[in-house]
Amino acid sequence: MTPTHPHPPAHGHEHGHAHGHAHGRPGHGPAPEHDTGLAELLDLDARLGAPVLAAALDAAAAALGTDPRSAVDLAVDLGAGTGTGTLALAARFPGARVHALDASPAMLGRLGEAAAAARVADRVHPHLSDLDGDWPAVLPGAVDLAWAALSLHHVSDPGEVLRQVLGALRPGGVLVVVEMTGAGAHEPGDLGTGRAGLGARLTGALAAHGYPVTAEWTTALTAAGFAPVQRREVAFTASARTGDGARYLALQLARERARVAEDLPADDLAALDAAVAALQEGGSRLALTSARAVWTAVRPAADEPAADEPAADEPGARR
Repeated sequence: MTPTHPHPPAHGHEHGHAHGHAHGRPGHGPAPEHDTGLAELLDLDARLGAPVLAAALDAAAAALGTDPRSAVDLAVDLGAGTGTGTLALAARFPGARVHALDASPAMLGRLGEAAAAARVADRVHPHLSDLDGDWPAVLPGAVDLAWAALSLHHVSDPGEVLRQVLGALRPGGVLVVVEMTGAGAHEPGDLGTGRAGLGARLTGALAAHGYPVTAEWTTALTAAGFAPVQRREVAFTASARTGDGARYLALQLARERARVAEDLPADDLAALDAAVAALQEGGSRLALTSARAVWTAVRPAADEPAADEPAADEPGARR
């Protein structure tokens, strides 16, 4: 079993989250508006990552601490991509108005179509908005639930964005963050090509380009003023034994092959091409296992001290 780029992602990869995220994006950095392969990859990631999405929604409902049907009036999806998180929020919280922020007109267009198909367009409000800007200005009021899947690690100043989220939430409101953990592996390690060590060489070449991008947010969330902050991990699996899994792996592996075209020898590149072809033709048994981290972070109630502020009866408390 060879460690590899788990790619997303939920919820979440090649068009800039910060400047417009996609849940479970398989790549990182701005993507051209005509990149239909990315949109398909995001949609596949959403279907294969359904257990991650369900776990994150369950964690959000638990953190809110009230009946989920009435707990959320206003939600915001920070880097909405093709709309996986947006539609999931609208479905789980049927009374919620969901504001979806992304910097890609193409992604927002796809999101609007998906919302219409799901018959929730009346409660979904897309906004062309950059997370590095004054995105809270587009919101009509205090937010009950904020959602950031594979987006925060792309912003220029994550600490500032987290402070903006804290300010946008009502007291007791919840932020959910989803990230890749980096703990992913392909099986078999030769990607089914018979070329020993291919997976390890691909992983090394991707790492030299900074893939996968991972982030740990517990400290930053606490420093921003959230309390409590909870973290859990959820498994993500894609297998060529299913049609969606094979298509997902083919698209992802082809994108990764393009990224390392100048780094691997010709024989390795030919083997990667063969692996992609086998996935496309239904002759592969390749599988990918990885994990996603899910954080739930609560804005303290107005009468509760911030994480770095002592309670009134504690030594050092301000009076």
